Amino acid sequence: MTAHAIDPTHAAGARPADDPVALVFPGQGSQSPGMGKLLWEHSRAARDTYEEASDLTGIDLVKVCFEADADDLSDTINTQPAVLTTSVAFLRAMREKLTNVGESIRPRLLGGHSLGIFSAAVASEALSFRDSLFVILERARLMGSFNDDRPVGMASVIGLDEEAVQRICDEATRSAADRVDVANYNLDNQTVISGDVTALERAMEAARLVQAKVIRLKVKVSSHTPLHAGQAEEFAMVIRELPLRDPALPIVSNITSRLLQTADELRAEFEAQLRSPVRWSDNVKRMAAEGVDTFVEVGPGHVLARMVKRVQDSLTAVSLDDAREEPIPISVIPPRRSR
Repeated sequence: MTAHAIDPTHAAGARPADDPVALVFPGQGSQSPGMGKLLWEHSRAARDTYEEASDLTGIDLVKVCFEADADDLSDTINTQPAVLTTSVAFLRAMREKLTNVGESIRPRLLGGHSLGIFSAAVASEALSFRDSLFVILERARLMGSFNDDRPVGMASVIGLDEEAVQRICDEATRSAADRVDVANYNLDNQTVISGDVTALERAMEAARLVQAKVIRLKVKVSSHTPLHAGQAEEFAMVIRELPLRDPALPIVSNITSRLLQTADELRAEFEAQLRSPVRWSDNVKRMAAEGVDTFVEVGPGHVLARMVKRVQDSLTAVSLDDAREEPIPISVIPPRRSR
């Protein structure tokens, strides 16, 4: 991928004079009909990205992103390459615009939520865009085929702490073939549960009975739980053949919140991802502990930016998708960062 105006000026593990900024990339669930259209209309780099991805995947991603309705877009075989491509389009459009005005940004860390880890790997130059599309199509195929054989789903639970949600999942699980688990620890009082539809619905009802807000997610998959141990092992075989380089910028692990600084560490993260919960709240706290005070969400929507502020309200969090007239306004990045 062509480098523009983000300067990964340090080798993995180094600590140069960088900006206290993290670029974070969203995952499945952030999609919406028409996403990326403003980028397409204004950015040559974004148009090239969509065209490249469409050629490589054989999927008309312009049509999927701009014309598909919410139901078609939520089909995981469409969602995952669409979100990845749109995130990379945002990244490249940001780099293009910064270059055009003679500015740059030196992020300290990269992060991503679930699927977003793959976008972060592209941004870090550890993974090529071409290879990221290949691996995401395999990921989508595995997750989609599981749902075909065994109906599953995901739901957000708001207003209960981790321990309460875990108890609800334990009580709603009847067997190995009828289970639900915590998949995402997004905030101290917001988690995502994932599993068999029957167990998921029992857990959703139990959460509502104790006055939690429960939202069934518009995804046709489940992920990030032991339910997917078999798919995780199959996916790991794909990952073991994936060409990876040491990241030029450290990536925060979804699973442990450690800094991934080598190709081997990143490979292990990818291999374990489908069966391991995402600890986003811990990810944000780790980035803040590393000196990050500004988070820039690079991709469709603004879910991550909003969650960052709820994890720690002293942090600055913005989304590049908040522009409504012209994409990637330089003003969205605090002026002291763009220099």
